[in-house]
Amino acid sequence: MIPLLALAILVPMLIAAGFLLGRHAARRLIIREELSAVTRQHIDLFQGGQLNEGIVEAAKAKLSELLEHGEVAAVEASLRPGMNYVVHVRALAEIGTDDACEILERQLQRRLTDDELEQSWYWIDLANGLRSLNRQESLPHLLRCSEAAGELPLGHFFAAETTCFLGFASYLNQPDTPLGRAALRVLHRALEGLRFGVQSQLIVEARLGEVLEDLWDNRPEQVHPLMVRVAAEVIRLVRRAPHHRDPVDEEAADWEGLHWQMSRLEALEPLLDDYCQEAATYLRAALPSARAAHLRDLLHALIDLKADAAPELLTLLQDSRGPSTELMVETLSHSRDERVGPWLRAWTARHVPMSRRARWRRQPLPPGRSSIAPGFPYRTVLRTLRSHGSPETEAFLIVAAGDWDPTYRYAAVGSLGWWEPFRRDEVLACLANARRDPSPEVRQYARAALARLGERAALQWFRTALTGEDTHRTHEAIQLASQEGLTLLWPDLDRLTDSTDSDVAHHAREALERLREEMDER
Repeated sequence: MIPLLALAILVPMLIAAGFLLGRHAARRLIIREELSAVTRQHIDLFQGGQLNEGIVEAAKAKLSELLEHGEVAAVEASLRPGMNYVVHVRALAEIGTDDACEILERQLQRRLTDDELEQSWYWIDLANGLRSLNRQESLPHLLRCSEAAGELPLGHFFAAETTCFLGFASYLNQPDTPLGRAALRVLHRALEGLRFGVQSQLIVEARLGEVLEDLWDNRPEQVHPLMVRVAAEVIRLVRRAPHHRDPVDEEAADWEGLHWQMSRLEALEPLLDDYCQEAATYLRAALPSARAAHLRDLLHALIDLKADAAPELLTLLQDSRGPSTELMVETLSHSRDERVGPWLRAWTARHVPMSRRARWRRQPLPPGRSSIAPGFPYRTVLRTLRSHGSPETEAFLIVAAGDWDPTYRYAAVGSLGWWEPFRRDEVLACLANARRDPSPEVRQYARAALARLGERAALQWFRTALTGEDTHRTHEAIQLASQEGLTLLWPDLDRLTDSTDSDVAHHAREALERLREEMDER
């Protein structure tokens, strides 16, 4: 059975994966020209294609015979990465015995490939197969897998399948347990997915209105960072309610169910808004003593709230070299503290020989391993500085834009043009040079920066891309327009919301919402 929640997956989103990953705008996935055979197979399935039933039945007969003879190891050995993986998962789900279910559950612990996109498909296959069995015993296995699956491309769809399991809501009321925290992260990921391609049918099948009401009624007394993240995402969902009120399909039951669940979420929205407004103070106070996963949850919650936590974070960053350092720097992008820009520049100067790196020949492709010392978030610093404009920051970014490694050139170039230049001629010369860069990604970010500054040629390039017949290019332009704050293209995006292509219309509506949120923050 094809995963119901992803029948309308936006295939162009695979190309524009920065949009799919939402808040992780800096971590865009560059999809290779040649997608793997497994990925192409699943794109076909998600567009409505069908597996050959004869092949499924043959696999089912073979696996049933092996299971009847107790040859569980042989069955597991047959689950190898490749085109037949989904066939064997489907066959085991249809067999449905305890042995078959346990085999599928154990597969969740396997990393079958280094191709992250392909691994996402395998885990979605397993989640859908287990869900079709309505086997509640499988839910803990899915929740334990969610930490790895959630951060992969298409992790939203894995989360959507998991939230629709019977009994999922019971874990949400255990926020102090590992599985309870995993369930809250999965719920947040699924809600986030509604902005990035997951069908509105999720709202009905997961009974999100009822689930959120129950979660709110049983919330912890103290502010909980994962509750904050869920609340912030529900607020975004409610503000996008008109996008989700298009009928899910022709059946009135779906339409009525969607309306009922959304009305319950809308009733909660004022309470959740108050909760989020009060939460930032508590989250900031908890930062100094937080460690590991709890610290990451706090930082993610502050990012979702777009809260200013500069006093606490600048203190923590003095001695930080841990895995949360990059998140701390990303959180500073929402600060208006005048100390942040100078501190980040001085901190970077102690760790990165920027002028020396700028003297080397610019490379078109990044090296196989990071060219910066491990643990220092240079790219994130460059992106964060777009929120801390000053003459000194501008000069700093111009130097960084000459780095030999395109990873840092595009980050620096992408952070220019967010304010009226202090030295306009120097900035324009830097961007003109970047538009001739050997790296196509640097050229693209240079074009976006020039469009922010109102250059007619750059704006015309985007308008041509938005209105052309090349759907790939249209989605790429929509993504960049929203990600790079191209508010001058607002009228053009607004016209696309009426597009006859539902994918383009959805993408354009989400781009406008994102631009609106960024304008409100400023």
